[in-house]
Amino acid sequence: MKRLSILILLMAAAIMLTSAQTLLAQYDRYDYITYTRHEIFLQYGAPTFQELSTQIRRETSVAKDGKIYVPDRFVYTGVAALGYKYYTSPYMSFGGYLGISAAMMKMAGKDTGTVVFKSSVLSLTGLLTAHWVYFRTGLWEISAHAAAGATRWIDDQEMILSSSQDISQDTARWRFAYHLSPLHVRWGSTLGIFADLGLGYKGVFNAGLSVKF
Repeated sequence: MKRLSILILLMAAAIMLTSAQTLLAQYDRYDYITYTRHEIFLQYGAPTFQELSTQIRRETSVAKDGKIYVPDRFVYTGVAALGYKYYTSPYMSFGGYLGISAAMMKMAGKDTGTVVFKSSVLSLTGLLTAHWVYFRTGLWEISAHAAAGATRWIDDQEMILSSSQDISQDTARWRFAYHLSPLHVRWGSTLGIFADLGLGYKGVFNAGLSVKF
């Protein structure tokens, strides 16, 4: 298993090195003077980390009465975001990302299954990003990116059973946020459209519009 892991890493490094050499051969000295420095973009992503963490891991919460409650009946908005990139070369850029998403879920008793209160969560995520273009031809561009930052989760809870004891509790907390995407495809020159696949707080699938200037 260890040898297989090393082999996979070496193959990945070789592919990346080959693509980098192919890309660098496309540029001459004039390209390094005239390349676009800035890019702003709007995007929408889904499903979010918030959705995946509750749907798959079935996160539970302990209420004021000491009982355990589980999420039920999910509603999600996905994540809408605004971002910026600054290009330090024709194929490398750094920037930032600010996204907002919301969710509503009803909480039911783990043992009884009775819905007791609902939880509305607003998530604000800020990330610092690094992008690397590893393939370009015509108006097509393929890149990879990594991002890290923080997200603020604001949880407002409301009782559904008015006759029962109020066991809801509002919370707000910070979490470490990240995103990794090996495949980000963009088509266009000044105005472009893009889509990518990744893992993290931007959503598994993202699409949007960007402007380079």
